[in-house]
Amino acid sequence: MKKIVLMVIAAMFIAAPANAQTDTESVSEAVSGLWTKAKQGVTRSTRRIKEEMDGGGLVDVDGHSYMHIYTDDLFRDSQAADFRTACTNAFKAKYPTVKILSVAIPQEEWTETTTRTLGRISKYVKTVYCYVLAQDGEDGYINARFSFRRVKKVGKSWNDDADNWPLWERTDVMTPSVYKTLSDM
Repeated sequence: MKKIVLMVIAAMFIAAPANAQTDTESVSEAVSGLWTKAKQGVTRSTRRIKEEMDGGGLVDVDGHSYMHIYTDDLFRDSQAADFRTACTNAFKAKYPTVKILSVAIPQEEWTETTTRTLGRISKYVKTVYCYVLAQDGEDGYINARFSFRRVKKVGKSWNDDADNWPLWERTDVMTPSVYKTLSDM
């Protein structure tokens, strides 16, 4: 992401003098216009990437985006209990005083995707998502999403992403009214 931003900024500085020389606008106006367009483009791209990573599964409540609340545990893999324990331990380490209401993996099997490099499949990725829902006293609720990823390069064997096992992806802190709205869906 940093490379993209730096390339956009470099392109602005290269294009700005040329643009200012052909038009009657000043250099500062040209740079300002380019900066505004670049910023809008980066904002749109960031939003699209975020929506893609979240699977587009966010719900809008009172102008804010929240994850769904999952309490049904559907995953029956041999490591399912280990996954739930790892998520619970990570959650308790960050929020030791909350009351955990549920720990759920709301999918029946690994989600599989492929990664392409120059149009060719370069690796396969399997992902499982685990959700921890907790009550924070009478003040609100915390909903966290973790993921477990396995990666397989073409022609190789599957490897766990040990650096991010589990990867804490997102946390939503909700008021009781937002929790009620989401739990009623």
